[in-house]
Amino acid sequence: MKLVAPSAALAPFVRAFMLVEVDEETTHLRLPELGLVLGVRDRGAASVLDGESASRLPDAMLSGMTSTARLMRTSARGRITLALFRPGGAAAFFPQPLHELFGQTSTLLDLVPRADVERLSTRIAEASDDATRVAALESMLLERCQTAVLDPVVAAAVRALEEARGAVRIGALARHLGISQDPLEKRFRRAVGATPKQLASLLRLRHALEAWRPGSSLAELAQQAGYFDQSHFTRELRAVTGQPPGRFLRSSARR
Repeated sequence: MKLVAPSAALAPFVRAFMLVEVDEETTHLRLPELGLVLGVRDRGAASVLDGESASRLPDAMLSGMTSTARLMRTSARGRITLALFRPGGAAAFFPQPLHELFGQTSTLLDLVPRADVERLSTRIAEASDDATRVAALESMLLERCQTAVLDPVVAAAVRALEEARGAVRIGALARHLGISQDPLEKRFRRAVGATPKQLASLLRLRHALEAWRPGSSLAELAQQAGYFDQSHFTRELRAVTGQPPGRFLRSSARR
């Protein structure tokens, strides 16, 4: 896996480009992202596993926000180029209400003209190196950029949530921004793809997981991340990953 910083023009919207290439078949648990994810696969295939069933992902796709981790299987010699959007960043490129994609992975053909998807897929497949693959994805996004700024209220809400690492009451946040909670949540859901509470929960959980080190106390982690208590942290981690904290954290340490 390789991360590449976006150009200055895309930095307000895209957190990073990610290039993933595997030699052997791989199965891994992927935590929810903080923004939507655009991906173009030019080799192999990937599927989301659910019990004994497997749902193949489109080769050119846009993944909506989700509140739970996904178990993914990538075939041998698989390769994909991804754009990881910042919270609310995808709204500059896709006019659709993004909360309609929550928990889903849609084929890019449903969102972008077929000719544009085929041109992008061809450019990435024919690219000779990672830099050229990223450049192809950057070019497509720059062509689609429909606004130079994010919804200012939503942008301010996202900043507040990120600065507090999710430890914010949404009602208090709305009052601080001078807006009622209901219209804030509607604008936020449309632009970010999830509710303010859902993003806050993901920010808080990711903060706790990033702070974890082997031997760390779960109680201390919970307190530092703003959870009411350790049991609250434990319930939330289990709800997102489907695993008890001990097992999940041990497996994370081995990766």
